Amino acid sequence: MAHTMLSYGMTSTHGVVVISGEIGCGKTTLLEKLCTGNKYNFAIGRLEGQAGRSDDLHSWVLYAFGQPYKFGSQIESLEALKHFLQGLANRKSKAILFIDEAQLIDEPTLEGLRLLADKLYNGKPALQLVLLGQPELGRIINQPSLTQLRQRVVSHYHLKPLKPQETYGYIQQRLVICGGDKHLFSNEALMMVHQASKGVPRAINIFCDTAMVYAFSEGAKKIDRKMIETVINDRANHGLLDSSVDPAFTQ
Repeated sequence: MAHTMLSYGMTSTHGVVVISGEIGCGKTTLLEKLCTGNKYNFAIGRLEGQAGRSDDLHSWVLYAFGQPYKFGSQIESLEALKHFLQGLANRKSKAILFIDEAQLIDEPTLEGLRLLADKLYNGKPALQLVLLGQPELGRIINQPSLTQLRQRVVSHYHLKPLKPQETYGYIQQRLVICGGDKHLFSNEALMMVHQASKGVPRAINIFCDTAMVYAFSEGAKKIDRKMIETVINDRANHGLLDSSVDPAFTQ
């Protein structure tokens, strides 16, 4: 569903798309998939929220699209950005700006981005905004001071941890994609991975990758519940990180 909502944002002629989710739930993976699968030949720009600059927004956006920019020269940057977007509009194309960790952007910058996305070229918007961030992003956008931005959100989706059957399917699909045996993990092992990871994809990956290293070192052909228990205990009791801050245990 999240992929569908983002795809809609790429083909929509206006508005803002917002995707939120807890740490490790797959926002960046989803972003990578869309950025590498640009079948519409739109201009794709990508930024990290912590790099946002409300004092020189136009240069920041030009940088995202690989266009020449000069920080500190706002008038020149504004004209360069207008020229870039007008050129896309003339070719019946547009620019899509993906911003990861968007909850880190300050309100003036968000409002500035909204104004840029509202600008019409040949009667249509030429800049599409896709904001991805942690749940805090939703709370930020819902503030009264950002009412105009919120009114332009045409689609939004919150990524949640995977359910048990989704976890099992996720693990098996990844095994198939890499040419492995989809039944490498026993049903009990799959269940334990889900319980330990709480359905968070990043944590699932950590537990499964570690279990496969253990299986290789032991020459095991299958990964059972006992091996997953060993992985969990070793990470909790013998790892460098405290289990309270280990990515495989936090969510």
